[in-house]
Amino acid sequence: MKNPNGFSTLVYIIGLSISCVTSFACEAVISLDELRTQVQGYVTQQLEHSNDIQWKIEVRGLDPRIKLQDCPNAVQFRLAGKDQSIERLNTIHASCHEEGKTPLWSLFIPTQVKRMAPVVLTTNSISAGHLLEPQDVKIEYVDTYSLRGLHYNAVAQVIGSKTRQAIRSGQVLKSRNLCQVCKGENIAIEAVGQGLRIKTDGIALGNATVGQSVKVQNKRSGRKISATVVPSVPVPIPRSRTSPGLGR
Repeated sequence: MKNPNGFSTLVYIIGLSISCVTSFACEAVISLDELRTQVQGYVTQQLEHSNDIQWKIEVRGLDPRIKLQDCPNAVQFRLAGKDQSIERLNTIHASCHEEGKTPLWSLFIPTQVKRMAPVVLTTNSISAGHLLEPQDVKIEYVDTYSLRGLHYNAVAQVIGSKTRQAIRSGQVLKSRNLCQVCKGENIAIEAVGQGLRIKTDGIALGNATVGQSVKVQNKRSGRKISATVVPSVPVPIPRSRTSPGLGR
């Protein structure tokens, strides 16, 4: 629009409710970089802290043409919307208040949070049916918010597993890609507890990795039972006289 002096004045509003803050006429201004840092600090305070997790917070929607009046008090922040927990995508409401008066300005700031955690990836292209070795995998920090399905965070979890299909280099390994017990393979069925360990041979009726359940068939009796895949390490046996069953 034209002002009385014939100059064009640009007023820019993006997803916010502001009084003089959108005008270039405001003399005292708060830096957008400073506001961005404060938003990141607010979001960081709401997040869990762990040695294995690195957080990346991206603040969006702060157009450089916006000028904000300097705030006489600390800028106030809150999560907009009904959900009051930080997720991957959030909107932060920022407002500046003067004592006993209506807000000088307020705006809604979109943010994206990335939860970077250690994940197992392949170091090269791998064919189906390959038994994974240490040189086949590596650990990198990946945004786990963007991952679907069960993945692994330690190399030891996948070494010795068989690939169920071809896997490209740099691919995140997920449980559906591997089997430590594979359908049709001969396996050892073992029951431990009450002071005894009973072991017999069986056949896997499905695919599974450590910690997952799988249907197996007892070769001796033909009975089908559900079992949990465990690492092949010795298990301490407490003393007792009661014997567990193995689907006999």
